[in-house]
Amino acid sequence: MIRTLKFFPVPLLFFFPAFVYAWGPLGHATVAYIAQDHLTPKAARAVRALLAPDTMAWVSSWADDIIAERPETADWHHIDLNVRKDLTRADIPDYCAKGGCLVGQIEMDEAVLKNPQDGLDKKREALKFLIHFVGDLHQPLHCANDNDRGGNEKYLVLSRSFNGRNRHWVRLHGYWDHLLEEKTTEVPRDLATRLESRISPQDLARWQKGDAADWAFESYLIAKNDIYAELPEGPARSGWDAPDLPEDYRNGAMRYIVDRQLEKAGIRLAWILNRIFQ
Repeated sequence: MIRTLKFFPVPLLFFFPAFVYAWGPLGHATVAYIAQDHLTPKAARAVRALLAPDTMAWVSSWADDIIAERPETADWHHIDLNVRKDLTRADIPDYCAKGGCLVGQIEMDEAVLKNPQDGLDKKREALKFLIHFVGDLHQPLHCANDNDRGGNEKYLVLSRSFNGRNRHWVRLHGYWDHLLEEKTTEVPRDLATRLESRISPQDLARWQKGDAADWAFESYLIAKNDIYAELPEGPARSGWDAPDLPEDYRNGAMRYIVDRQLEKAGIRLAWILNRIFQ
């Protein structure tokens, strides 16, 4: 399964799968490390007991890895809130029929972990899903849609020449999954440590509240107001007609959003687990 975006000359890019997974292994492992660092001792013991011999970072991309063999789980990774409408948090249930979306699955996984009647195997699977889905929830394009499959059908032009001949394109969704980098060189443990150093007590107070629906709506607003606002409406399938990469990507404004979303995801994942295993 392809979990990170790779960059090729234009002819090859059209053969990419339409679905690219949130944050990629680097981002998901980073979220897991931040969460692990903020677990209470009791929660950390409970998590180790369920995952051993694996770790939170090790299983953080498991939910992506199993999609091919369990295709019914694919819709659990996103909620398609329309960025061209003025939605509110109250509209979220309309986009999550029978819990078959990212918000509904997080709620179900939390319920399994809280239920003393559920067995260890079921709890272990719920924990692995939860670790991944809280990360997905904070990738704004997993909570938004512009009739472009969450950015999977919207191309951006990185440069007007590639190898002297072609334009250099990326899919909007995949570029965000790849942390807005052409080639990631960071190490998840090191990236988590760097991001944690910027988290203030005020950040913790703001982030450790609410629920999955609140956070999905927050991600939706980021997508609506920051990511999609300066892009043309709908899909952009033809690379020759694709818009240029906005200046916000070149000056670092969007990478700041990426980093803050990773930080929030890690802190909120820990907050959920600390409450479950208190």
